[in-house]
Amino acid sequence: MRASSQRLALFLGLAAFLAIGSFITPRPRDLPDAGGNFQALLEAISPTSGALARVGGAPPPFTLPMATGGPTSGQFRMGPLIGHNPVVILFWATWCVPCQLELPFYETLYQRHRAAGLRVVGISMDNATTITRVGPTARRLGITFDIVTDLDTRITTQLNPRRSAPLSIWINREGRITWEREGYSPAEQETIAAGIDTLVTGH
Repeated sequence: MRASSQRLALFLGLAAFLAIGSFITPRPRDLPDAGGNFQALLEAISPTSGALARVGGAPPPFTLPMATGGPTSGQFRMGPLIGHNPVVILFWATWCVPCQLELPFYETLYQRHRAAGLRVVGISMDNATTITRVGPTARRLGITFDIVTDLDTRITTQLNPRRSAPLSIWINREGRITWEREGYSPAEQETIAAGIDTLVTGH
């Protein structure tokens, strides 16, 4: 009886471990060594990385309102950019501390590559109680790229169903998703910068 109970406990423990593991997205420190080849790195981590926005797929041609008091006004339209511009989508929130480190870094990359057509859009996941902070927070961080809100969570549900913050998604000039990653650390900056160079130049 004891042996049977031990086997049952072992089985349940293993099942729990596998279930938890299926929800873990690899962080940059866990990425495989691709010998400095960024394209090889992308191939090594996708599409089996548990991508929330499937690498190789296409983003929806969404339209979202710019954040009130943010760096830009009007509406952001993804449709005209698909198949033309390299685009970075950043899911963030005012309550997310890593997001407030990530956005200014992408601002430097945006300034570096905007003349070559790079577009960056920050999609805020703030709800009705904190949405008024979105635009002012972006301005305080020195952001000049588009910051939008998604109060009904329609786009968040499609591209970021786990509502991870931060979450970055890159779309190439052909309109295909080439990267998605949860989390951010300053240790990633060199890898991200090299990846955006590739995204913009195509090689």
